[in-house]
Amino acid sequence: MYRGAGGAVVEVFPDSYLARYPTAVETVPFLHFWPGYTFYAVSSVGCNLACPGCVSAIVAADPRTLAGALVRLPPAEVVREAEAAGCRGILFCINEPAVSLPTALRLAEAAHDAGLLFGCSTNGYLGDDALCALASAVDCVNVGLKGATDACYRECGAASAGPAYLAVSHCYDAGVHVEVSAVYVRGRETEVLSAAEKVSAVDTGIPFQIMRFMPFSGGRQEKEPTACEAEDLAERVSSVLDHVYLFNTPGTDRLSTRCPVCGRTLIGRAFNGPMGARDTWAHRGERCECGARVPISGKITAERRPEPRYAGGYRPTRGLELIRSMLAAAGVTDRAVQGRVLAAELAGGGLSTLHERIATPRGFCSALRSYAAAGGRPDEGERLSSGLLAIASGIRDKTVGMGRPRVYLALGHPLAPLFADKPEISLISSAGGYPVNRNLGRNDGDARPVTAREVEALRPDVVFYQAVAPIDTETFARACLNLGVLAEAVERGAVHRFPTGKKTGCLGWAASIAAVAGLLHPGAGIPSPEEVEEEVLSCVRAVGGEIL
Repeated sequence: MYRGAGGAVVEVFPDSYLARYPTAVETVPFLHFWPGYTFYAVSSVGCNLACPGCVSAIVAADPRTLAGALVRLPPAEVVREAEAAGCRGILFCINEPAVSLPTALRLAEAAHDAGLLFGCSTNGYLGDDALCALASAVDCVNVGLKGATDACYRECGAASAGPAYLAVSHCYDAGVHVEVSAVYVRGRETEVLSAAEKVSAVDTGIPFQIMRFMPFSGGRQEKEPTACEAEDLAERVSSVLDHVYLFNTPGTDRLSTRCPVCGRTLIGRAFNGPMGARDTWAHRGERCECGARVPISGKITAERRPEPRYAGGYRPTRGLELIRSMLAAAGVTDRAVQGRVLAAELAGGGLSTLHERIATPRGFCSALRSYAAAGGRPDEGERLSSGLLAIASGIRDKTVGMGRPRVYLALGHPLAPLFADKPEISLISSAGGYPVNRNLGRNDGDARPVTAREVEALRPDVVFYQAVAPIDTETFARACLNLGVLAEAVERGAVHRFPTGKKTGCLGWAASIAAVAGLLHPGAGIPSPEEVEEEVLSCVRAVGGEIL
């Protein structure tokens, strides 16, 4: 990301951005800094660490793959975009600002000149001069901690943990609003507790975000903590720090901000994708009803602006990973070609409509054909799509005339339903079921929490749950009974983990249809998920593709 030129070190991609979009500040995430306000999120590519299971690997690990997607803009133009979008400020996030520090500093100056706030997410692994420059330029910073020991940081390619903790204390002493996010890897509870103790030595009021590890980008599955393990750790950390939050755990109540004096909820929040949250309710005013000051920087707004599914926080990286997986399945395996397709998708705003375009099997296959054609393999895309649709149609035909059981699908927690526009809902229909989630009349733009009464009124015949945070059926069923919902399905043993293809990556939805159909319509002659996966793999091999 830097090169030598005339005796100086200069950026390879100055004033160049991969992504620019308005998003809620909680998706970055900041929880105590201007809660509910919209900020303009920007990113470049590259990172100075290499962390196992990185959620941003597609933009951090191989910056030249996406170099063609970078758009060069002067700082003033980015500021104008942020102002036009009605943003309160600009946040450099998704990738590490240290690899584009001169760009970040120029943008910070332009933002402040225009009366906008400026902040960033960083791993804090900076030299002294760079840290001083960054701290003097930002209004807020989220420092992502990898652990508390040098050993943890060496796994990420660093020499020690010291610089990251220096970044926390230096920014705090400089008057910057500081929040901390600490990754929680299963078996490394002590690392998180030690990190919390180090942060508490600076100020016990610094918001501390526990990021439950999710095995992205080749991360090992066994390192992912369960929801219960994460909740237990958050409780332990709460004895050290005043404001402890738990991310990546649907259904948790540890995303909400409470009054440090009386315990009242001041800002209600819910899970919003990897490393993200969203407000569901906000207290109005600077003081709690008990008289205590609300512990935030700036102001609170209860307004919430809907945003595309693949915008905000780390969700764009998930969208890019999905597109790259679709390209590879259709035989577009050259990274440079993939990069060109991804660049065109970003330039054309395709991520903003990706969710809607892939919401059904037919829509997914249409998108697959389009990407394959963009990658120079239109015939292969057509053959693979036709094969996938034939598999899905064959399963659906076997369920015709057999009735449509009522099916409820939850996101790892009984009161966290998948909304009607999620692709998994259409898979239930393809499997011969009726998804009662549609009866909730909600979509992702609705911030209201779903109540136990609403879920109980759905009266499903069968319940599925997605194990976003590892959870077994017994634990999920027990949660249903404790909440007083879905008891009839639990008593009938009609609660199942939502099945996903284990060997077919982004094409695993075909095996999901088979597995769900087999449970809803036993005896209908539905092929097993394993048989369907072999069919899918045969289609992929026939076009010279690969599963990522």
